[in-house]
Amino acid sequence: MYEFHYKYFSSIISFVIHSLLFLFFYFVAINSLEKSSQLIEFSFNSGGSGDNSVINQNEKAELPKQKTDEFINNEKKNLTKDKLSSPVKESGTTGKGSGTGDGTGTGDAPGLSIGLPSPPKPKVEEIYLVAVDEMPEPIGGMQKINSQIVYPAEAKRNGIAGTVFVLAFVDENGSVRKTLLTKGIGGGCDEAALRVISASRFKPGKDKGRYVKVQIQIPVPFRLN
Repeated sequence: MYEFHYKYFSSIISFVIHSLLFLFFYFVAINSLEKSSQLIEFSFNSGGSGDNSVINQNEKAELPKQKTDEFINNEKKNLTKDKLSSPVKESGTTGKGSGTGDGTGTGDAPGLSIGLPSPPKPKVEEIYLVAVDEMPEPIGGMQKINSQIVYPAEAKRNGIAGTVFVLAFVDENGSVRKTLLTKGIGGGCDEAALRVISASRFKPGKDKGRYVKVQIQIPVPFRLN
């Protein structure tokens, strides 16, 4: 019985002691927060004025003074150095010209290059005439062209025969620049005709006494023996 009362009173005393300690620390914390808020409020209200401010408002920062003429001369020297250190690249010749105050003038040179690529030159299409005073002729005649034809085995096997028409573009030197198939019969005959005409040489065509480019259609026969 005695032990029971002893434990009971001990627990009550322990609870009271802990409660008092808790209240003590609570009030200490509250006082600390109030002092901190007062300090913060004071720092904001002070606004940097007074003896504790970083820069005293009564003190004025003075910069070293420089004469106007000396400043202008230094700026001119700096501009001259910049021009000498960054020269303008020229395209070989410097343009010279004369002008008037109204925005007009003349020049006698291409001027300075600004590094832009030159525009591509327009492609000039070659003109091949259709009818001239003297039409191109194969050197050695059509007999030479026909003698160079190799009859394709596929055409022989399938009994293909006929005439292939090739449009030849002959320049002023008598060379065939390009060929175009206008009528074919198949079986490999079209390719054989184009190949022989492209490798042939021609007597160039003439118009009004000068050699010109001419397009001429040439028939190439394929006959089974």
